[in-house]
Amino acid sequence: MSNSKVNFALSLAAAAMLCGPAQAGFMFVDNTSPYAAPSTAISALNDFRPQLAAAGVGGMYLGRSLATSGAAAGDWISVEFIAAEAGYRNQFWGGGSLLIDNQGNQSWAARPVGSFAANAGTLNLGFCAVTIGACLSNTANDASYLGSAQSIGMWITGDANTAWLLWDDSGADIDDNHDDLIVRLTYHSVPEPTTLALMGLGLLGVAFARRRKPSTI
Repeated sequence: MSNSKVNFALSLAAAAMLCGPAQAGFMFVDNTSPYAAPSTAISALNDFRPQLAAAGVGGMYLGRSLATSGAAAGDWISVEFIAAEAGYRNQFWGGGSLLIDNQGNQSWAARPVGSFAANAGTLNLGFCAVTIGACLSNTANDASYLGSAQSIGMWITGDANTAWLLWDDSGADIDDNHDDLIVRLTYHSVPEPTTLALMGLGLLGVAFARRRKPSTI
């Protein structure tokens, strides 16, 4: 097969891989926040500050709710329990289901605990400090600030594919350190059927081009 046909097949495959829907992922919603600063540094009292920095968490946002942008049917969010420093029993809820129920300290490690659907708009998630019977939903976190009785520090990666949630269960003052429960969320998009068909067509074209041998004189 001629080089032009091989190049065409390769171009077809590349175009198929790029023609999917716009990238979906996480975003912040801020409707009622009294917190003036856009973000704050991770507290020096946070037991996992070095690990967070190594993971690319450069700070945290307060007074925000976590939402999705461009969510499509079938998209989902996986949940990992990363670490905890807490005397209280703390829980994490996602998509209406209890995914983490923890008492006490847990070292830094990625622990897959489940998933929930990536609904469009503000996500249905939240934390509870069961010991004192107090919970904070994602939407209620929009009004949090440093020194709040409870708050969720949030960080979204540059590609909007990963969100970190840093839970502070009750304490202001010296305990306002957002390390009582640390959760990592990862966004997963399901390719549309048309995109999958085009990708398959492109890859078949590449395979066919490579199998053909150049004709001899």
